[in-house]
Parts: sequence; C-alpha cells; structure tokens
Amino acid sequence: MITIPLYIILFIYLAYLAVVGVFLYVHLSHLFHNGALTFVSFSITIIIFALAATTLFFTFAYFSNIDWQQPLTLWNNNWITNTLNPSSF
Repeated sequence: MITIPLYIILFIYLAYLAVVGVFLYVHLSHLFHNGALTFVSFSITIIIFALAATTLFFTFAYFSNIDWQQPLTLWNNNWITNTLNPSSF
C-alpha cells in the first residue's frame, strides 16, 4: 500500500501559488517598464488581483476544515485482489 500524508498536496498548492505570484510580479513589472499605465490596463490589473484575492480567501476557508495529518492512499493491492476475486460475484 502506497500512502502519503495529505499535507503534501498543500505543499504542491503552495508551489503553485508561488508560480502565480511570479507571474503577477512579471505582469506588474511589464506594466511599469513599458509605461502602459492606461485606464484599461489598470482595470484589468485590479480585476486580476481581485480574482486572485477571492480565490485565496475561498481556498483558505475550504482548507481550514481539513485534517492535514490524514494519509492519502495512492495505491492499495487489495483493490485489484478484491476485484479479481471470484467469491465476490
């Protein structure tokens, strides 16, 4: 049986958030570097940050009720043996 702790998924999610943070930083640096601070670019930037903040809020609300110490079973040999067992028919 192959199991991993559930908090490994949290580390993967944190790595994803770091990548999104880098992309947001690159987005802002291109805006300032190119001098493209128009109303439209500012509005789109505000919408992107609002969606990111909303996503983080609902993610935190969802993740706060999870017991991160529970094991996550990736593979169990009993799944195959119980499926192929003729006594289960």
